[in-house]
Amino acid sequence: VTVLIGGKRTLKIGDLMSTVIVPFKKLETEEDYESLVEMAGDVIDFFAENALEHERTGEMIERIGLVNFLEGVDFDLDIDPNMVSNPRQSSYIRMDGWDEEAEKWFERKLEEAAA
Repeated sequence: VTVLIGGKRTLKIGDLMSTVIVPFKKLETEEDYESLVEMAGDVIDFFAENALEHERTGEMIERIGLVNFLEGVDFDLDIDPNMVSNPRQSSYIRMDGWDEEAEKWFERKLEEAAA
């Protein structure tokens, strides 16, 4: 599963995309599921203690910062580059290996032009 927190439709500061908190988590055992439920409880407890009146979770994270939120809920998570708050422009285009493939393409074009 992927755990996202904080998405919402218009209220105070406009639409917010959810932030990916846990990019990849296996739910193969009962303990995995229990840890997910415990994580949700930790978020609710942190929210109850730190949110302003009429503030939503995403707004709270925006106000205090993602790092402070992660430290506050103490998930024992390492910061991961897959923890994104803004999606890439097109979810249908993979960018891994892009530079190498572009270089191969330019080399082929130079060879074709030289031939």
